[in-house]
Amino acid sequence: MRKRSIGKWILAVSILGCGAMVSPADDSNDKLTGLPVHSGMSFTQEVDSPICGRKAKINLYIVPFDFKSNTAPAMADYVTWYKAQLKGFHYFHKSWDDRPQELFYSADGTKGVTLTGVPKGDALFAVSYASISPGLTAHEMEAFNPQTNRSCK
Repeated sequence: MRKRSIGKWILAVSILGCGAMVSPADDSNDKLTGLPVHSGMSFTQEVDSPICGRKAKINLYIVPFDFKSNTAPAMADYVTWYKAQLKGFHYFHKSWDDRPQELFYSADGTKGVTLTGVPKGDALFAVSYASISPGLTAHEMEAFNPQTNRSCK
């Protein structure tokens, strides 16, 4: 009987532990950049991908999606929130693959946040946080486009 209750306790802790790994990042900061994370998002993975020929580590987050109504959060709401949180960051609005891209870069170009929208829509798809070394110049921040200008020249 005791083994059974210990087994249930281990199962409960395991379930809670797994839930914590995929839980929203409410009121927290991204571990890579230290920048604030909008509530409701969940960390998915870290990738290494160059930006403008510079080393970059990127954390990817998914945003909440309502499967009942088939809706994602409005991009405009997240842009407003990030503008308030990332004071002093350079802001750029771009688009590639028919997806709106809202980019925020720190003044020294070493940190970035990208909001990626759904194709041809005004809803948010994902958010990424980047640590870039060495930092991007103001020209590179403005010139970056992974489809047409990867070198940012």
